[in-house]
Amino acid sequence: MKKSLLTKVFIVLVVIFIFLIVVFFVFKSKVHNSRVSDSNIIQIFEIEKNQGAKTIGSKLEEEKLIKNKYYFYYQIKKKDLDNKIQVGKYELSPNMTISEIVKKIVGGEVGEIYKKLIVPEGFTNAKIAERLKGINPELAEEFNEIVSCQYPENSELACSKIIEQYAFLKSLPQGVDLEGYLFPDTYFVYPEDDALRLVNKFLENFQSKVTKEMSNEIENQNKDLHQILTLASIVEKEVRSEEDMKKVAGLFWKRIEDKYLLQSCATLAYILGEDKKQYSYEDTQIDSIYNTYVNPGLPPGPVSNPGLKSIEASIFPEKNDYYFFLSDPKTRETVFSKTLDEHNFNKSKYGL
Repeated sequence: MKKSLLTKVFIVLVVIFIFLIVVFFVFKSKVHNSRVSDSNIIQIFEIEKNQGAKTIGSKLEEEKLIKNKYYFYYQIKKKDLDNKIQVGKYELSPNMTISEIVKKIVGGEVGEIYKKLIVPEGFTNAKIAERLKGINPELAEEFNEIVSCQYPENSELACSKIIEQYAFLKSLPQGVDLEGYLFPDTYFVYPEDDALRLVNKFLENFQSKVTKEMSNEIENQNKDLHQILTLASIVEKEVRSEEDMKKVAGLFWKRIEDKYLLQSCATLAYILGEDKKQYSYEDTQIDSIYNTYVNPGLPPGPVSNPGLKSIEASIFPEKNDYYFFLSDPKTRETVFSKTLDEHNFNKSKYGL
């Protein structure tokens, strides 16, 4: 009996030992091989004086550059590298392993020379190319050719090749360019960057922002991403606050359902290439398929590059009874109306 009990205890201990070994090797494998994602979008990570491994590991996890801060601690402690971490600004990305990150910050491989390209929400592709011109005119020209899907005759690049790389571009109608798909953010332009690589930075960033939940909801509504982005690009230019975006998105979807003209000044701004405080009657009658004052429904594609808030508002709009809105010229406050009479009264009241 006693021998049988000892045998059982021995077996249990062996099982526990084997389990711990397996756990250790799984942990060790994750330490060396885990990466947050396949994204190669560069982030500037700064290590300041007197920051220890715990602080750095926590910051790396918070900025989504590593999966688990404890993986980082283990790697640093195991190799006794606490005192070898060097202060500086480092170029890191979510597709780097813990070992690659540790090698950089211990070796003092600080960031190379780069220039910032800041793209605000609501910028058009043309405005992005114009801003890029201040960094590198030749790069800006090639970038514009790619995002406009207009290539020199002998170029090996083709818009269709880019579209094939990204599943989210499958709803892009033929003949429509990449307007709306260049996600607004701060990008780092390096001397070795060519136009195609820069476009891919924008598209990979966009891909990381559109979640599975968002995609599923779009599909449940029997819409496609291109429709969502097109409306979001209009909403982005029309109002500022997240609350107003949701209201305006709900209002516009209702108009589309009722086959009522959107009558959005954002589409006029896109056609004319300029923002006006107030557009003339002649402006509203301009001959363009993007003119929502004469053409019902959505325009063929986005009229700007929308930010995440306007995209989310277009997917999850607020249901309301409003049908019209305007902006107070002085305060920029959005004034909503339920009827045309009420809207006309507000236009008169605010001098529009």
